[in-house]
Amino acid sequence: MGFPQAPGHSMRELPKILFVAATESDALQFINRLDNPRVYKQKVGLVHGGIWHYTSAKCLITGHNPDATAAALREAIQVDKPIAVVSIGFGSALASSLNVGDVVVGARFLDAIGVGSRYRPVTLPDTVQTMMRRVIRSVPGIRGILGSIVTVFDPVREPADKLALFMRTQSEVVDQSAIAIANIAEDERIPFVVARSIFDVSDEKVPELERYVREGVQMSTTRLLTKLAVNPKRMFTLRDLNQRAKLCRERLEVFTEAFWNALLEGREGREAAEVKTERSS
Repeated sequence: MGFPQAPGHSMRELPKILFVAATESDALQFINRLDNPRVYKQKVGLVHGGIWHYTSAKCLITGHNPDATAAALREAIQVDKPIAVVSIGFGSALASSLNVGDVVVGARFLDAIGVGSRYRPVTLPDTVQTMMRRVIRSVPGIRGILGSIVTVFDPVREPADKLALFMRTQSEVVDQSAIAIANIAEDERIPFVVARSIFDVSDEKVPELERYVREGVQMSTTRLLTKLAVNPKRMFTLRDLNQRAKLCRERLEVFTEAFWNALLEGREGREAAEVKTERSS
């Protein structure tokens, strides 16, 4: 259940926060908690909106293409002027120490998209990293780390490919949008966080999860069983994948709420300091 709208405030008066997710499934836990929910298509793409923790929140669904994500996010920022951008979603582990459901919060963002990509590496300032570590430590019930996220154009599914990418970049997790989000948010000077919950670990080859777990595409039983039986060490079932997706969403929600509380505390502290300075001058 979401939080009610602050009494005496209209939607336009509330602070704005922009969530970004590749698919509706990635953000389902968040979407289901919105009060006064609405869904609509904008020029930037599909958007879910509503009230979340006394904010006017929107969740932009971008798909998995990093360039499309960058274009949609840039336009959404220009239109909505949010006070923060929060990217939530699933990721594939490159580091062998990560388990399903662990949350990796990006501190360093690398580009492995390939020829033609113009994204620059991004590293969060030390002060922001310190805040993120404090948030991670404050969250009960999840294992979170501050780490490095590398972005690719096509999913990395084979264990051998995951290992090769890890050796080349020393990144803990791989996804298909983080570098684009980090570049746009830094350009626009907006506080941002990118959180990835681990869906598959480094030595697993998993089926094409986004086709039926993350996008709800219907498949024939024969075709589904063929795609599930991809790992000789383990037979995945649709139930396995759905349980993983549910765990990832729950972990992301817990972390996101902790981050938002920390952001508000910091903002309130700055405002109090400004008032104190004005009174003393």
